[in-house]
Amino acid sequence: MMKAGLDIPETKVNKEKPPTYLLPPDYITLGAYPDLSEWTGIHRTYRKGMQEFNHDDFSKLVIKGKGKNFQLHTWEYFFTEQLSGFVISQSAKKLEALRAVEGFGCYIGKEGYAYVEKASEVIEMIEEECVATPSTVVPADDLIQNSQWYGGCDIYNLYHYRWQKEAYAQLEETGVWGEEPTAVDGFIPFTGAYYSDSANHPILNYWTDQENIFIPSSLVSLLSRNDPS
Repeated sequence: MMKAGLDIPETKVNKEKPPTYLLPPDYITLGAYPDLSEWTGIHRTYRKGMQEFNHDDFSKLVIKGKGKNFQLHTWEYFFTEQLSGFVISQSAKKLEALRAVEGFGCYIGKEGYAYVEKASEVIEMIEEECVATPSTVVPADDLIQNSQWYGGCDIYNLYHYRWQKEAYAQLEETGVWGEEPTAVDGFIPFTGAYYSDSANHPILNYWTDQENIFIPSSLVSLLSRNDPS
């Protein structure tokens, strides 16, 4: 939106139905990950906070009414110098258009900031079964069904968006460079496994450049499979 010269949309906390802005569903975003050869760190802390995550009481000068519900929260702050993100599509032309965001940045997480230092050329990949360290998270179901479930990976509860049928009708101009909110209806949870140790090599079907990138085919299928509501 910044590249297109549009105003940043209003995202008031606790708004009745805040808009969601995503790439259209023909782009599949797979997350951003640290370089396993570089140092990374996680600082864990515990703080008392509101039980409801949609509250905005802490931003008020005066709080009236009954007492609020508090609970102990675990916060983890992730430190890294660089992340590598992956966006895939069946259209090389559409991927090429995304290279225009190079140099732009935004807040990520709670206190983080990142910018796109470099966008690679479009990389063609093939699908094959091989032994490799996954470049992204792996759906846990894939590891279990292929008897690849063993130690060396971290488990996370994740989610992907539930697309509405209107999202599939968005044009590239309105879905990528426009200000039209994305038509989604909540999210679908799933369990993901992340291999932070490059010594662990599960045997899976991957989309790969046969050099450095190994994206589990099951993740692509999971994020592509969505019955529009």
